[in-house]
Amino acid sequence: MNTWLEQGIAVAAKTNYTDNLKLDGVSYVNNSFYSTFKNIAVTEDEQFVYKVTLPQIPVGIGANEGISMLTFRDTDSRQISQSVIWLTQNQRTFFDGMRAIPNKLLAYSEGKYAYIKSTLLLTAYTANVTLISGGNPSDLQSELNVPGDYIPVIVEYLKKQLAFQRQMPKDVTNDGEDFITTT
Repeated sequence: MNTWLEQGIAVAAKTNYTDNLKLDGVSYVNNSFYSTFKNIAVTEDEQFVYKVTLPQIPVGIGANEGISMLTFRDTDSRQISQSVIWLTQNQRTFFDGMRAIPNKLLAYSEGKYAYIKSTLLLTAYTANVTLISGGNPSDLQSELNVPGDYIPVIVEYLKKQLAFQRQMPKDVTNDGEDFITTT
């Protein structure tokens, strides 16, 4: 059920994205869909490339709009960096040849990871990331970060999934076969 709930939240966020484009002529997602996750470990992936494991794979909205912000925090001084500049996968093909942008970090997301290009040693810091999420997917008691007017979209998605599962025939014989035979 928790997996379907995450998928339902993604459907609701995409619906909000397209609704806003229809209403305002600008594509964006309501702030209520976003969650911030803090104190994420930063590891070195390659020379001058660092990796952050995201709490979940971002919702596929726009080119890279599933994640809004990634900052780094110094645990000793509690200072927080400016947010990274997000690159699309197409921009990634030529950003190695670009001059460094002063005081800025470039990043791109790939699956459940965010990769950051930096000459600074980032492993000494922790990451804070803000992305479209219903909350902590591993905690069933966590608060659901979805605007109330999009709860019906999630409920409809869950009803479809549950109805599909309910219509599946039950395998009452333990004969090792994956398919169910009917007479």
